[in-house]
Amino acid sequence: MERKKFKRGTINGGIARIVISFVAMAIAIIVLTSAIKTWDAEEAGGKIFMCIIAGIMLIAGVAFVVDGVKMIIDGQKSLEVSKKGHSEDGRILDLFATEVTENNNGCVSHYTIYNLKFEYTDDSGKLCESEEQVSEKVYSSLQGRSLCPILVYGERAIFDRKRFEGKDVENKN
Repeated sequence: MERKKFKRGTINGGIARIVISFVAMAIAIIVLTSAIKTWDAEEAGGKIFMCIIAGIMLIAGVAFVVDGVKMIIDGQKSLEVSKKGHSEDGRILDLFATEVTENNNGCVSHYTIYNLKFEYTDDSGKLCESEEQVSEKVYSSLQGRSLCPILVYGERAIFDRKRFEGKDVENKN
């Protein structure tokens, strides 16, 4: 049986992605129009290269806008789940850490992204799976566990941080 898969998106992340992609698309349009305005038969190779790069940037920009809209929709649904959802326990499918290394203008940054993937039964009885980022503290606390607290509403579910922190305090006492 194929289960539905969801990712938790954020509204702010989607808006940021859309704004950044519009800036990139504006730059691509400027490059494209300047290449076309200054077209010269002797420098056709360079102008064609500029047009190809601008076209790739435009296509990537459109893809990022679509992804940003999807993130906003997922974020709105996650917000609705956090307000209207009921408590359940989800089965942890995967708990993993991803090491990331970035190089920005010679400055190297290292950080880790922690992810939780869990399965649950939605309100109509179908098996679903969801994935979201968690903090290092939550990641460490969930290791060795098979269940995690979640909020379910409709076909969506999110990790229930409030209930988890309450249980975690009880377990330490």
